Amino acid sequence: MTVDEERRSASTQIFVTGDVLDSDGVIVLESSMEHHLTRVLRLGEGEYVSVSDGAGRWRLAGVIHARGGLALEPAGPVVAKRRLHPPLTIATAIPKGDRVDWLVQKAVEIGVDTVQLLHTERSVVRWKAERAAKQVERLNRIAHEAARQSRRVWLPEVQPPVPVLDVLASSVVAEPGGRNVAAGDTSIAIGPEGGWSPRELANASARVQLGPNVLRTETAALVAATLCVSNSR
Repeated sequence: MTVDEERRSASTQIFVTGDVLDSDGVIVLESSMEHHLTRVLRLGEGEYVSVSDGAGRWRLAGVIHARGGLALEPAGPVVAKRRLHPPLTIATAIPKGDRVDWLVQKAVEIGVDTVQLLHTERSVVRWKAERAAKQVERLNRIAHEAARQSRRVWLPEVQPPVPVLDVLASSVVAEPGGRNVAAGDTSIAIGPEGGWSPRELANASARVQLGPNVLRTETAALVAATLCVSNSR
């Protein structure tokens, strides 16, 4: 079994700070994580967990009972994983309702590193600063949970919404009639339901197509993410 297969076969994954990962001492879990491992996942002594610092390094640790509760004992060396592709960004208008939760969760599972939220000229959903801060904090929790579930060793990030013109110069935009997504496309911008305005398209570095059909914002984001990961390997 390769080291990557060992990581993927672990019962779950958790994130810790770099100093905790490097220490060969027992890893004492926070109460919320201990509850998750024991009550939700029902892990028992002898099972293995992948422990990562969120910066590309990880190691296996065995479940033990220590200090009156569940803890982890390092069971292998620290492994540094090589990136298979450059960091990937999906910059996207905010879809309605809870679709943004689904977008973030699935984009992280696919391999996106940054979800940059956008306010576009035709955006229906716009968040004021106070609401944006709360929503982004919540979405980052969703992103980190998706990273644990998919055994990622780089922590993703959801960035607060910015005006779309701030990112168009460094991103290609998803637009019917554009070229195919290429290996060098590491940031793709996804428009709102009403599409891009002429001014936004004029400011885009390039246009890429995601297929023959008109897609919802959240669907387009995931298609773009999949194409980016596939083309960058």
